Amino acid sequence: MEYGRNDASGMKYRAWVLAGLTAAFTGCAADASEEPAAEVEGPRALAACSYTVTTNTYDGPDYWGTLVFKNTGTSAMTSPTISFGVPGGVTCDHDEPGWTHTQTGSTCVYSRTSGLTVAVNASYTFYYSTNSNTSWTAGNVGITDPSCGGTTPEPGLTANQKKVAEALTSIWENDTPTLDYAYSENIQDGRGYTNGRAGFCTGTGDAIQVVQCYVNLRSAGNGNLLAKYMPGLTTINNRFLSTGQSQASTSELDVLGDWRADWAASDTNTTTRADFKACQDQVSDALYYAPAMAEARKWGLATALSRMALYDAYINHGESGAKSMIRAANTAVGNSGQVAPVVGYNGITETAWLQRFLEKRRDVLAADSTWVDAIDRVAAYEKLRRKGNWDLSAAVRNDVRARDCWSTAYPVSGYTVRNINPDGTWSTPGTYTFACQ
Repeated sequence: MEYGRNDASGMKYRAWVLAGLTAAFTGCAADASEEPAAEVEGPRALAACSYTVTTNTYDGPDYWGTLVFKNTGTSAMTSPTISFGVPGGVTCDHDEPGWTHTQTGSTCVYSRTSGLTVAVNASYTFYYSTNSNTSWTAGNVGITDPSCGGTTPEPGLTANQKKVAEALTSIWENDTPTLDYAYSENIQDGRGYTNGRAGFCTGTGDAIQVVQCYVNLRSAGNGNLLAKYMPGLTTINNRFLSTGQSQASTSELDVLGDWRADWAASDTNTTTRADFKACQDQVSDALYYAPAMAEARKWGLATALSRMALYDAYINHGESGAKSMIRAANTAVGNSGQVAPVVGYNGITETAWLQRFLEKRRDVLAADSTWVDAIDRVAAYEKLRRKGNWDLSAAVRNDVRARDCWSTAYPVSGYTVRNINPDGTWSTPGTYTFACQ
């Protein structure tokens, strides 16, 4: 989670949260839900296929969890990946035969080490274990599969709305609405190499999830240049999990090859590109999009604009950071008891809630000398709120600065102004006027 842009000299840079805020914000990857859902998840769309979770239990005395899902789609799954949230401080610690796992914060992601076919209308029982001896229910259960494409979101935003949302976020990340899958750089932020469309980091447990997914789809002998880095990534990730601290070291990767070049080549090679992009999409959806949409549903946020604003906050601040701002927004609109859904509670409207949420996020950015340069990021969503573009049916422009919406005291972020059409296509306008209306 970060923000990034090109400054006037064209040099890409990214700024990160300071150590003093780590209780609210995590590194490159969001941690899982602090409050795992108590009910079984309903059907979720996965491109050509879909699924339903029919059993979701964790038996604390036996240290044993069970997830049963049914493939309700139109094609067989061939190598599913399962992600879910565990309570804070809980560690996933066991791999059943044919599975391997990684953990980022409180999100466990299990990937196949060999193929697994789950036929249409068939069910599969998945077992896992943790170090917890209390019983609970896994939160934000997500299942993706190569046969499903990995790019169609669960219910929340339409395909075109998600394109618009991700294009706008990409402006903040790389100063272009085009997702930068090939990006890789050590920005010397203490998190190793920062990579790809969502800033996956080698030192915080999310880049390894992308590479593991990619290894499951394509071997080194079949053109996977990143497969050789798995031992180094595993060493770094184990240290990250054992210490709870982001890992700056890249030496474990550098002795194995040119990480940055191999990451970029995985995207530029037309043979491997589709698999590599699919894995980035899959991990981004699991860590950022799905939790954001689940949170939107919880609080009754029904519009595409509110959901888009939450999605961007999850990428920028992580799940714990976004939830902290949600709680603050609830309190600001008169819901200090955190009653869900908030929309409709005591007459609270969605526009009133979103206004407070954006103000809280603005204040978080403004209060930090490192993040204040990204303050215009929030203003774009505030302008859309004021204009009433709730379903993103009108073109979106980032021709607005925080000082246009709230105060002349805020610095100018300097993002290039772009015009994003409702279908996700975009252009650079020749003229524009900065305004919040």
